[in-house]
Amino acid sequence: MSDLWRDSRRIVIKLGTQVVLEADGQLARKRLTQLINHCAVAWQLDKEILLVSSGAVGLGDKSLKISQSKKKSLNLVEKQACASVGQNLLMDIYRELFSAHGITTAQILVTASDFSDRRRYLILRQTLEKLLSMRVIPIINENDAISTMELKEGTYSSSFGDNDKLSALVAGKLDADLLVILTNVEGIFSADPERNPEATLISEIDSFEQLASIDSNGTSPQGRGGMSAKIEALRIAFISGVHTMIRSGNNPDTLLWMTNAEVSPEGGTLVKPGVSLPKRRSWIGLASSTFGRVVVNSGAVDALVERNASLLPSGVVGVEGSFQAGQVISIEDEQGHNVGRGISRFPSRDVLKILGLKSAQISNVLGKDARTEVIHRDNLVVFKEHFGGTASGDFKK
Repeated sequence: MSDLWRDSRRIVIKLGTQVVLEADGQLARKRLTQLINHCAVAWQLDKEILLVSSGAVGLGDKSLKISQSKKKSLNLVEKQACASVGQNLLMDIYRELFSAHGITTAQILVTASDFSDRRRYLILRQTLEKLLSMRVIPIINENDAISTMELKEGTYSSSFGDNDKLSALVAGKLDADLLVILTNVEGIFSADPERNPEATLISEIDSFEQLASIDSNGTSPQGRGGMSAKIEALRIAFISGVHTMIRSGNNPDTLLWMTNAEVSPEGGTLVKPGVSLPKRRSWIGLASSTFGRVVVNSGAVDALVERNASLLPSGVVGVEGSFQAGQVISIEDEQGHNVGRGISRFPSRDVLKILGLKSAQISNVLGKDARTEVIHRDNLVVFKEHFGGTASGDFKK
């Protein structure tokens, strides 16, 4: 582990709600101060640090004096109002703690659409790269005040759902060497330790098969995520080629190993990366929102997974959602497994007209210049973890 830390220059650290706040909703100032002190020392050692922080909604409802009973029944607009108040408070806290070390911070608020629109995604990446080159520490969060994505997940959106996923996307898109997710649990367990006394801590994960076998039930009492959100974050980091550590943030010295070579990080789970996607395919497969879904038959699954083929109308048996040509859609088999994602060459209304048709029949329905593929293989990412492998042949080591 000391070698991993020594060789890591760019580190993304995610602070969960239950790390930032105490159980009663108050700011965990002592714990947070110590964590930031460790980040500051790492920064002084010439590491590039990015923070993805939860806690804005919790700080907001505390400032607005919303009772514990009322918090459970807040509607979407009320949660957005809490986020608006809390985000400002959260940044004030980080600004104060980092400025004590002479470090400048920057606020970065993002929505899922900032990742789904490739132009905005590239601008976001450029901005973060420039901030890091200027020795600024970005503080990143979902823009809850205007985004319904995280607070109330939609049917056809790759919503962040929780800042775990956002932190993994940031780490992958910025080619981070290490992602550290600090939460209220010690790491990833073989089962839910609260329900199964025989559950054991998994110290290391290096395959999709291990991730698939983990019990991902359960949610966080204060935050919106849970184990399922963390498993999704690990999957993203795995495919993006980023080492990931999940550790308890309740111990204020949980990051001490980053700044003291004589301290070995005990506990936690280390996830070693597997394959990584080329940049454009990574955007399609991981960072972008999906605007709809097509269901494909077994023949299409075989063609996509085994032969790296394009998706043809003859393999499509169902269409859900409303999408336009050029938007990213999800591909599922008839059992509900996620086969992959790709950029549709047709709007959903046209896919409905041609589903099940052979290529030669398409021009009779849509005109002689109509394309023959629903998704061309150059704009397609296939996930193989449900089909006996780990990645499409287009993925690179």
